[in-house]
Amino acid sequence: MDLRERVRSLGALVRRRVSPRARVYHAMKMAFQNYAAGRPLSTGMQDPHFKGRFIDVPAIVRDWCGASRIEGADILDFGCGEGVSALGMAMAFSPKRVVGIDIMPDPERCLSVARANLGLETLPPSLKLYRVAPGVLHDTNDRFDVAYSWSVFEHVDQTLVDQSLVLIRSALRRDGLFLAQIAPLYYSAEGSHLFHVFKEPWIHLRVQQNLLEHQLRIAVSDPVEAQALWSTYITLNKITYQSLIARIASNGFEVVRTFTSKQDFAPPADLLDIYHHDALLTNQVVVLAKAV
Repeated sequence: MDLRERVRSLGALVRRRVSPRARVYHAMKMAFQNYAAGRPLSTGMQDPHFKGRFIDVPAIVRDWCGASRIEGADILDFGCGEGVSALGMAMAFSPKRVVGIDIMPDPERCLSVARANLGLETLPPSLKLYRVAPGVLHDTNDRFDVAYSWSVFEHVDQTLVDQSLVLIRSALRRDGLFLAQIAPLYYSAEGSHLFHVFKEPWIHLRVQQNLLEHQLRIAVSDPVEAQALWSTYITLNKITYQSLIARIASNGFEVVRTFTSKQDFAPPADLLDIYHHDALLTNQVVVLAKAV
């Protein structure tokens, strides 16, 4: 998964919805930890890519779930990538433990990323990261108070979306909370997850697929990177925000709160002949649900 693209698409509107106090608290705590360790106070906050995952995502999860539901809790990061958000959660908000799982080998890079950005030599003992096979958890007997997935469910195979939600529900204690976020949604202007390469809005809905692949391989000189980007795009499951909300609700959850944001783009007339206006403009969805 293209993690830089994930964080770039956090969405300014969701950041405005996050309590500024939560972000400031996290940043101040990080600065204090840097001071105590003899590091520069700004360590870990210079790179916006790292900061977005390490500071902003945990602050959003804490703000939506409530500080009292995070402190002392068992937390699952479903689709954790390199585990940077899980690391930020473990270091800033005093959970009992944070477990991150991902089907890719990305969790293996957590320590090296943390060392490069934070100067850490070891990961906190409250953080555990696992690589898992698609459609399974690291431990069927493990239970959590809170689970979250950040820009993950658009990458889940269509045949595994419901199964993944059932897995998350099975891992949560009764009344446990689940926060799911997707951005950018597939039919939105940046829904290809290739907007850092192609600036044309909705290019993936307007250009023939083989021609889009050809343009991508010309624009990205590194063939390995180009293949990774194309693989990320071609396996997007095209889930809509309405479908995500409905499927969460039908798999053992009560939806507590939802939020969507739209982009300031004007859809071209030819796309409006095919797609609903709302689908083209809605770029992000956040869902908070309770296990029932």
